[in-house]
Amino acid sequence: MSPKIKIPAAALISLGLLYLIWGSTFLSVRILLSYFPPLVITFSRNIFAGTLLLIWSILGKHWVKMPWKHLSIHLQAGILLICLGNGFMAMAGSIVPSGFSSVFMALGPLLLVFFFWMSGRKPTQRKLLGTLLGLIGIGIMVSQKKLAIPGMELEFFKGIFYLSVAVIGWNIGVFRIQFTQANSYHFTQVCSIQMLSGGLIVFIISTLKGDYQHIILADIPLKAFYVFLYLGLIGSMLGYSLFGYLSKELDATLVATYTYVNPLIALILGHLILQEELPKILILASFFILLAVVLITTDKSKPS
Repeated sequence: MSPKIKIPAAALISLGLLYLIWGSTFLSVRILLSYFPPLVITFSRNIFAGTLLLIWSILGKHWVKMPWKHLSIHLQAGILLICLGNGFMAMAGSIVPSGFSSVFMALGPLLLVFFFWMSGRKPTQRKLLGTLLGLIGIGIMVSQKKLAIPGMELEFFKGIFYLSVAVIGWNIGVFRIQFTQANSYHFTQVCSIQMLSGGLIVFIISTLKGDYQHIILADIPLKAFYVFLYLGLIGSMLGYSLFGYLSKELDATLVATYTYVNPLIALILGHLILQEELPKILILASFFILLAVVLITTDKSKPS
């Protein structure tokens, strides 16, 4: 019998917090979309949190000189994770419910299986089964126009496209930095570079689009700024910090459970707070997708 691994209480608490925090970000973005354009939400939350992490990294003496080879990887990751991942997810948020977005984004581990396969690491039968179940789940979701936000049915497939770009971009970014020496730096330095570089690019794009013309500060309630502070401080800064800590303390497969717990939290919060509908077909699709992710992230057999 293999020995049981004792998990520190602090790590368990941190994992539980990560479930709640990142599960609630979909709802937070959905609320802010009533007052701000999606790209404004994306660049402001990331520049805000990235600046705080930069200060933390410098004051905590975690910042070290990084060669261009490594810096360029994190700049690329900033484009993939922030511009494509966060940006397109926010754009989809005005078309599809927050719970729908969270389940769709849970397809990330399935994409990673494909990326690893293309790089020469043949997946196990369990991972292949998980990939098949995930494809069935996403097929069910894509076929349901009625899951769009009321009045946005004609835009539904645009929302699907945005989410597809988001999940592909995010996971290419994760794959890009996963097994390089560029991932050996302190998480505050790495995250601040990615957030600030990606956030600045989104800021430029948003400015060129004239997004500020659609913001009327007098019409924005105080609660919207509270939600923004939560998204920046808790969702981005604290969320990334917890993830960095957990990645060092726990097995990667255990940390990865946030990818299939988050959608459940997002679905519940969206239903309770925004009265988003929970149709049975979405629950069925969620079952296939979450089962697929569980099969993949808990597979401990070595790939051939």
